[in-house]
Amino acid sequence: MPGLRGWSRRAGAMLALAGVGLLALSALAQESAGPADARPVHVAPLTGVIGPANAAFITGAIEDAEDGARALVIEMDTPGGLVDAMREINLAILSSQVPVIVYVAPQGARATSAGAYILYASHLAAMAPGTTVGAATPVEFGPASDPPAAPQDAPEGDSADSEVQDSEAEDGAVQDGAGEAEAAPSSAQAMRNKVVNDSVAQIRSLAELRGRNADWAERAVREGVSLTAAEAVEMNVAELIAPSLDALFQEASGRTLTLVEGREVTLDLAGASIERVEPGFALAFLQVITNPNIAFLLINLGFIGLLASFYNGLEPVTAIAGLLCLIVGFYGLNTLPVSYAGAALIVLGLGLLIAEAFVASFGILAISGLAVFALGAVMLVDTDIEALQLDWRLIAGVTAALGALTFAALFYGLAAQARKPVAGRESLKGMEGRVLEWSGTQGFVHADGERWHAVSKDALAPGDPVVVTGIDGLTLTVKKTS
Repeated sequence: MPGLRGWSRRAGAMLALAGVGLLALSALAQESAGPADARPVHVAPLTGVIGPANAAFITGAIEDAEDGARALVIEMDTPGGLVDAMREINLAILSSQVPVIVYVAPQGARATSAGAYILYASHLAAMAPGTTVGAATPVEFGPASDPPAAPQDAPEGDSADSEVQDSEAEDGAVQDGAGEAEAAPSSAQAMRNKVVNDSVAQIRSLAELRGRNADWAERAVREGVSLTAAEAVEMNVAELIAPSLDALFQEASGRTLTLVEGREVTLDLAGASIERVEPGFALAFLQVITNPNIAFLLINLGFIGLLASFYNGLEPVTAIAGLLCLIVGFYGLNTLPVSYAGAALIVLGLGLLIAEAFVASFGILAISGLAVFALGAVMLVDTDIEALQLDWRLIAGVTAALGALTFAALFYGLAAQARKPVAGRESLKGMEGRVLEWSGTQGFVHADGERWHAVSKDALAPGDPVVVTGIDGLTLTVKKTS
């Protein structure tokens, strides 16, 4: 049956072509979807006080995420930090080519002060249960004072009194004008108003950019209010609550975010692999030395090292170690809001301690130097952020150590002056000897293994023991001992 065989051959060829087509389509689908599905989600921690080290780390994490991550999740738990560091992080987020999700986690974490601004700058804000956000008042100036109470409207029955008061107010217009100068804000208050208003404008602009609650953001700056995670989602401060990263990925998937230049991205994070980003050695070292306590300690160790080197004839190892400590310590302080008055007092205090070694002040310069040094240390870091202030225990310890070293050096010097000379002619005083030859008031004695010409008021004879009481040139003054 030639017809049947021809039909079966055509059907087999069609099935083979269909199979090849399906395989090709499957390969094309895998090729197009494979790389996107394989991209991980980067997760970077942002914990502790926000400073230059944190800013450099987060900025680098965003740059790394742009090279091949679906998104960057910043796990944040911070009490706040420096304004400049916070602005650097926000600029990196706003210009990021990859979605940046700020996730306040774990439970009990907070995003206060500078952390609230970073949360508002993020493309997607998420919080774990039991976390808080807010208290965004610039802490160097404290929360805003309560505004003066608005005058209450007068009751209707007091209209006559109101008219009398109005007429009296018109008559007293000149007095009111004179009192405007007294009502003018002080320079400190004016500066505080500038900082607060600038902070309000910044956080409101972020809220408007991300479509979040701008009115509450302003209250967080002016009044220092805070919200729980549930309240934050309810008031449109954050978008979602997630107890874990997997839950966050599930909730975030399908959301469309607007990135820089208006580019829209729809998140597809469900089942994505996680690649945690940790700071390298350089950033970890920077984070350590920008701790004000570490920087302060390094500077004092460097000062002590240089002094030890000078007292030992510019011994090179101690001098190099001291210079390294000073350089690293000053670099760490340079990244912090340092008070120049506090730094000047520290230098003055150290100068007084050095002067004590050259001026006979009986400890007055040393005690004054220690007091000035401690006062300068208290004033050194000009901020009300507790985590950026010097620990008073460290200040007390360093001051006590410097005091102990100074007075130990003084006592050592005094003891050295009172110690009997052990070399030279002066060392002969008090040394015992024996008369070799004697005639009248002079003769020769044996002392310190040598033959010396000697004089004495005592009647001496050869072999008598004597002790040296003085020396004049090459002549000893001796007296007889029993």
